Amino acid sequence: MTVKNACFALGVVVSSLGLATHTAHAEQSIIKDPDRHPQYVFEAEPHFLLAPLGGQPLPGAGFRGTFVLVPNGFIHSINDSVGLGFGVDWTRDNTWLPIVMQWNFWLSEHWSVFGEPGGSFHFQDNGRRDRADFTLYGGARLRFSDRATLTFRVGHPALSVGFSFLI
Repeated sequence: MTVKNACFALGVVVSSLGLATHTAHAEQSIIKDPDRHPQYVFEAEPHFLLAPLGGQPLPGAGFRGTFVLVPNGFIHSINDSVGLGFGVDWTRDNTWLPIVMQWNFWLSEHWSVFGEPGGSFHFQDNGRRDRADFTLYGGARLRFSDRATLTFRVGHPALSVGFSFLI
């Protein structure tokens, strides 16, 4: 990852967290109220992306689907949930197929954050070797209705913005 790309990604994360913190102060915190988050089985997320962050970023599009595996998460005293996510991200000459564990933390009625460790199969259309990569993402959601959110994600190898539909 170049210094310029790292600074850009850091700026996006800091800006998103600053916006989330500012908005969350006006809302009641629900992080210590287990199970006080939307009840859903599947999250469908079409998104736009910039990838790879380690080289010349190219615009692209993708889709992430996440099945909720543990609705009350790993820590029973806080408002968390765990899911299994899979998807496809595409830019010119590159396709990634990520598979991740998504750990959600529900901060307020409108804001949640998540971490996504996992792996991704990378395919290049220009004849270079295909490979499997470790992936790590962090993100935030702004819930603007009972079943829809604006979702931000940054990590390796991409930055994405999309809409999530909680089904």
